Amino acid sequence: MKKLLFILMFLIVGICANAQNSVKFRIKNAGFTVPGYFSSFKPYVTYDKDNLSAAKFIGIVNINSINTNNTARDKHLKGADFFDEAKYQTMKFESTSVSSISSTKIKVTGTLTIKDVSKTVSFETTVGEKNGKKTFTSTFSINRLDYNVGESSMTLANILNIDLYIEK
Repeated sequence: MKKLLFILMFLIVGICANAQNSVKFRIKNAGFTVPGYFSSFKPYVTYDKDNLSAAKFIGIVNINSINTNNTARDKHLKGADFFDEAKYQTMKFESTSVSSISSTKIKVTGTLTIKDVSKTVSFETTVGEKNGKKTFTSTFSINRLDYNVGESSMTLANILNIDLYIEK
């Protein structure tokens, strides 16, 4: 569960800061899927489909904003065993490249930093439009242990599923 928090790290990609932007996550714990989200997600996006080499996606997530609808669990996830919020207040994703997959999909590659670990991650993103704004939707997975979020567990899954939604 606590590892779930770390996953949110992914926080990862962001586009403009407004209430429509979200980083949600899901992780299995004791056979049940535990959902959560980070309420403080600041995305910054530069995107022009005709100039992907200049595209940039940056997302910063405030660890203290984790919410799994369980105060005790959230406190534990913020603790030293998982995200160590006292030492590492944020998680960050910064793209290094963006490439076209199709007319509505792009591949975003970049560096995801959680705690003191930075790793290259890539994920597909669907580009759409809603109310005159560009939308970016991604679903991807990370291994929480790769980022030293929690330890091996018989009940808590290692894989964290992340859902990103950004409007620009």
